[in-house]
Amino acid sequence: MTVPPIPPESRHYYEDSMKLVIVYPRYKLLVLTFIIEGGVLGVALLLAGLFKIKLLPLTTNLFRDILLGTYFVSFPLSLFVFLLSERAEGIPLIGSLRKTIITDIKGIFSKTRFIDICLISILAGFAEELLFRGVIQVKLGIIATSIIFGFLHFLTPAYCIFATIMGFYIGILFYKYQSILIPIQVHVIYDFGALVYLRYFVKV
Repeated sequence: MTVPPIPPESRHYYEDSMKLVIVYPRYKLLVLTFIIEGGVLGVALLLAGLFKIKLLPLTTNLFRDILLGTYFVSFPLSLFVFLLSERAEGIPLIGSLRKTIITDIKGIFSKTRFIDICLISILAGFAEELLFRGVIQVKLGIIATSIIFGFLHFLTPAYCIFATIMGFYIGILFYKYQSILIPIQVHVIYDFGALVYLRYFVKV
């Protein structure tokens, strides 16, 4: 999921371990999400039309792809939970990634409600996968697409690397099974599970 940019008038702060953490007002976060992910979807449809890439149907084997998407999302979600555990705190690079997630990302989504997380996850997963896997990967390949995906999710170097690895993982699934539904499902469920866990179960 792309973290929205931060307009100065939208910034609220709380102090955590001597660090100012950005907190989004709920309605502004939702508006920014609709604008950004709507723009991503628009770009995906525009490029798909330009390059004559067929995005629909999302799958030709619905039952298989739902099972596979549900299965394959368990690995990145397990990694995410581990990253936020105290055991990961002292590991080089992972420790800084943990801090970014617990402070910056949790702060951004700290005012969201459960329904907001559902909407944000669906919008991000659908729009971003149509663009990155459905269009860009078809034209540029897995490695280039994963790098672009990582840089467009840049918060810190460690977070960029993490997003790049996630992009590569999802790209492999798309390449292997030739179904855009699997990447969409993995992305949606991952964002939903990660944000719910971060929002409601991780204490700052």
